[in-house]
Amino acid sequence: MKKVVYILSCISLFLSCSDKDVYKAPETDLNLLKPYEDMEVVVPEGYASIVKLYDDTLAICSYSTTISIPTFRASKLGRASENSPITIENVKNENNYYQGVLNTWQVVAFEDSREGDYDYNDLIIHVNWSIRENNYTISVQPVALGSSKKIKLGFEKMDGNISSVNEVIVAEDCRKELFEGREGFINTFSGKGKVIINNGKYKYQKELAKQSNDLRCAVNWFIEVDGGTRLYAITNNPICLNQEGRPYGLIFTRIYDEYTYCNEKGERCGVDWFLYPQELVNISDIYDFDDYMKTGDISIFRTPKEGFYDAIGKGEPMGKEGLVYCPNSLYNVKL
Repeated sequence: MKKVVYILSCISLFLSCSDKDVYKAPETDLNLLKPYEDMEVVVPEGYASIVKLYDDTLAICSYSTTISIPTFRASKLGRASENSPITIENVKNENNYYQGVLNTWQVVAFEDSREGDYDYNDLIIHVNWSIRENNYTISVQPVALGSSKKIKLGFEKMDGNISSVNEVIVAEDCRKELFEGREGFINTFSGKGKVIINNGKYKYQKELAKQSNDLRCAVNWFIEVDGGTRLYAITNNPICLNQEGRPYGLIFTRIYDEYTYCNEKGERCGVDWFLYPQELVNISDIYDFDDYMKTGDISIFRTPKEGFYDAIGKGEPMGKEGLVYCPNSLYNVKL
């Protein structure tokens, strides 16, 4: 009898230990966190449709197609309506003057391990997409590097459907190829001036062919660290979350409703800029991150908790340090 009890105890212990090693997908609704949603645009014959979000031109459609619109708006606005900030204007397209194009921006912020410190500044990039009928141009501007690891950066571009994936490597070594080989942590500590890479210009720019004629920004960003461990920013797949249900990377397309900055030319900018935590500051200490994970409400990132301020910009100290402005240009001037 003792032998039977011993065997059963061993089996129970084995099962309990094995269970700890089994990956369990977190219960998180990724649809709430997606940076974009699809919108169908039906273009009358002989016309082009200009799609705007507030005063911004999101897309020009010279044919009926599917485009991407920011999710935090799309969740309430499946299509343009009287109460929607998304408007569609149909204009005569004589001599094919208008060509189909989607222009959109992203801020992508990564953690560099499966169990990170959740400051989301290990790698931050600013991205512009210009997506046309037959090709697309991607432009990448490096913002911050808060990791000592060698980081490989790339993305999967889906053309039309998920079965047609085109993988592109942006940089085999982000420090060398995007951050000019600079040493140490870059733009992640308060008390240090901004480091503007490549005079604020794009460090990586490439035009690539595409297979479908839609105007969707269907992209899965990823990094590879520690000899090949791949970590995805927010996608439709639960593999972008660790066992605590936290994403390895965040993607922002439009945090603010209006512009608060302009560059030296007077061009408005900054609606997608992310006030990210400085080194070793957990994002939950600054924002209600749990609420964001439950609701997908991107406006949570507009206002930090009381006491935090812009540590690199011109913010007034309020007792705590923790935020830095996304240093996208030499001229982050408040309007």
